Amino acid sequence: MHCNIKVNINSKYTYINAIIDTGNFLREPITKTPVIVVEKDVLINIVPDYILNNLNEIIDGKDFDLEDYSSKIRIIPFTSLGKENGILLGLKADNVEIDLEENTMNITDVIIGIYNGHLSKNGKYKALIGLDLLETSDIDNKLAVKI
Repeated sequence: MHCNIKVNINSKYTYINAIIDTGNFLREPITKTPVIVVEKDVLINIVPDYILNNLNEIIDGKDFDLEDYSSKIRIIPFTSLGKENGILLGLKADNVEIDLEENTMNITDVIIGIYNGHLSKNGKYKALIGLDLLETSDIDNKLAVKI
């Protein structure tokens, strides 16, 4: 199932076509905050180049002046088919609006995992949303508010 999302980071936003991935249960390991995986290329207008161009170096702990983004940076380990010990750089979003048919959900407790590649072969979607994020959002108002 496809949906459109609006990602807001540091008061900058972008619209992304996403797919709801029933196998995506990715969460930041300390806070258990849900993660939406997003292709790096669609974030160029809202995330500075020095972050997008140095994902691996930031993950490796190299010394970077991350300016207004240092409190938003998260390191997210993951396992997937073909990648047993992967790591994504994540950014805490201000909020994400998810348009699902007749409902819009405003999720305030979410991390954007930056994927350095393509999620679909045909480019129809650029982000993966876990179904558990949407299910939790319906139950727990601290995560989402229907608009």
